[in-house]
Amino acid sequence: MASPYVITITNGSGSEAILNGTYAVTGAVTGYDNTSVLPATQVVSSGVNAYAFTIAATGTLTLHVTEDGSPGGTPVAGAVFARCDSAGNVYGTPITTDVNGAADFPYVPFAASGAPLIYYKQTASDGDHEFDPALTNTTMTAATKTVQVANTPAVTRTITLTDPNYTGLPIASGTLTLT
Repeated sequence: MASPYVITITNGSGSEAILNGTYAVTGAVTGYDNTSVLPATQVVSSGVNAYAFTIAATGTLTLHVTEDGSPGGTPVAGAVFARCDSAGNVYGTPITTDVNGAADFPYVPFAASGAPLIYYKQTASDGDHEFDPALTNTTMTAATKTVQVANTPAVTRTITLTDPNYTGLPIASGTLTLT
């Protein structure tokens, strides 16, 4: 049998010329539980040229949302976040903050050094607060981390409605609906 094959994975994929045979599979991925690689044994056979593996992480990233972004601020329940890749593509089930303003992303990678970036973005708030939908990232050097996020209260805005045929003439009563 040939020497061990070391496949370099970049952005979730790699390739290597591999002889047919049965192989024990091990991982060396910073931030992940390298003993969790599945399948742990792989049969490489003629006519099959693609193989898929999984590896799990064990960290927990908590996003704590308050009106001012501070640990002691007024919590915002109902803020929604999604895990993403570096391009902003969403993966997995979104998480929503609880009454304490906390939402946990379980199974995220962490490492004392060289930890991979964890990408996420906020996709909604509770309907009464502003939020930043930008793609954000962080790293974790321990099994748990809390990131403070601000969702400021909506600002009261003044709306005017006038008649276009008589410049400046205010409309006496009515409603406008913004959807």
